[in-house]
Amino acid sequence: MIRATWGLAVVAVVAAVLALAWPPRQEHARTTDGAPLAAGPIRPAMPIAVDEPTVPTPAAGGGYLEELLGGSLAAPVATGSPEVRVGAAAVVERLDDRTMRVDGKYLVRGSGSERDPYLITWELLASASASVDAATGRFELPGRVADLRGAWVRISGYWAPPLQVRETRELMLMLNKWDGCCIGLPPTPFDSIEVTLDRPMGVEGQHLFRFGTVTGRLEVEPFVAGTFLLGLYRLQQAAMEASS
Repeated sequence: MIRATWGLAVVAVVAAVLALAWPPRQEHARTTDGAPLAAGPIRPAMPIAVDEPTVPTPAAGGGYLEELLGGSLAAPVATGSPEVRVGAAAVVERLDDRTMRVDGKYLVRGSGSERDPYLITWELLASASASVDAATGRFELPGRVADLRGAWVRISGYWAPPLQVRETRELMLMLNKWDGCCIGLPPTPFDSIEVTLDRPMGVEGQHLFRFGTVTGRLEVEPFVAGTFLLGLYRLQQAAMEASS
């Protein structure tokens, strides 16, 4: 029994030695005619197709953004005052010595002089939005708005100075509350007026809602950048009558 066990052990050792001395034959892949292929990693005959997103070729002198925008970045953006037309004349109904009803809807008080300025409303100024559209190149002032050009007017609203100043001669007068930066409703060209004061005024505090009454000489002139209307109304030689 012991001899049999030792005999099996000797046979196992001899088999192991022979395996180390003679490694198994390596088979090579062969072509259809029987010739072996060159040594090296086996690769597929054709590359695997991978769907990749198509990247547009940038336009000459521009970039991908210009390509997406149809080349509009190549041309400079025109800014300035476009040619303005005046629509139908306003229908004015005199109610008393100082009060008029314009186009059957808008009340205007005063005579339009420096001593007796017109008291106008935001509703009247905003009515120009129906016939002024920079996107379509239409700049037609209603007669009731065109008649105010050069007149002295008085109007009340919220106002905001430029940021980071202690004294200013410029401010924005608006229909809605806006602190000039982050809080409130930013104005449109139809419900805001750029004001240039005759004399500088002190400004204290930031991010505040300020309400006041301003008198000045009204200018009505669209200011555009490309297809965007940036401004329409300006008050020159203005004075802040009251503010809170």
